[in-house]
Amino acid sequence: MSNGATTSPLFPADNPAVTAHLATLQGIITRLANNSASCKTWCLTLVGALVSLAGATHVPGIITFTLVPITIFGFLDTMYLAQEKAYRTLYNSIVAKIQGQSYKLTDVFEAKTKLKGKYIGQALKSWAIWPVYLGLIATYLIAYFSGWLHLLTAPAK
Repeated sequence: MSNGATTSPLFPADNPAVTAHLATLQGIITRLANNSASCKTWCLTLVGALVSLAGATHVPGIITFTLVPITIFGFLDTMYLAQEKAYRTLYNSIVAKIQGQSYKLTDVFEAKTKLKGKYIGQALKSWAIWPVYLGLIATYLIAYFSGWLHLLTAPAK
């Protein structure tokens, strides 16, 4: 996309295709963030339901099964967050091209990014991942080793 006599001094930032490109990337980032939040919601819901079931049935082994959704949703959440970080990097690089007036026709609607190990590492270190899932696992381990699981699931006297 060259800056011809018919374009504004803001070109390519005022081009509808460029605006749509940024909106597409922002939409992808938003969906990934929403999916990450859904992972936490579903994980906490399932863990709460399993703990309640264990208390109602007086079977402490059911609480051990909570480690399954914690692990699965923790993995999914990490991958959503890592992918979100990859798309934020792509978004920022497109914005930098626009600001530097190096945005080209070949850049239009570039929406593919590679998931790199550094993004997974950043996601694992994120406050949105380790306090939630590691906190749930730590709570389970504390309850297990302190005997609270049997106290929670003991029949009423």
